[in-house]
Amino acid sequence: MPPGFLSPLDRLSFCENRECVNKIVDEYLSMLLNGDENFPLFKEDENLTDEKTITNSYIFTETLIEKLIESDIDFFIVLEDLRNRLGNRHPVLFFLKQLIDE
Repeated sequence: MPPGFLSPLDRLSFCENRECVNKIVDEYLSMLLNGDENFPLFKEDENLTDEKTITNSYIFTETLIEKLIESDIDFFIVLEDLRNRLGNRHPVLFFLKQLIDE
């Protein structure tokens, strides 16, 4: 992982394994539960089409769903929060919507 401060999206793009993505999911859920509004989960101006970011977005979504099932956190609160932070065009939202439809 590159040195220095990186936004979570930058870290998501550099993740090479599930453990790295799991840490980002944990950071996000902790932020959500603590009400931290200053957590820059993703940058809106980032190019989200590279393969690693899309793959890691899928893993993020999968891990997030697993953690939500294990916890008492309302899925729809998380969905709305992510929609507000990411917009509807981010891969994470695409995967979440796909899972809801199934």
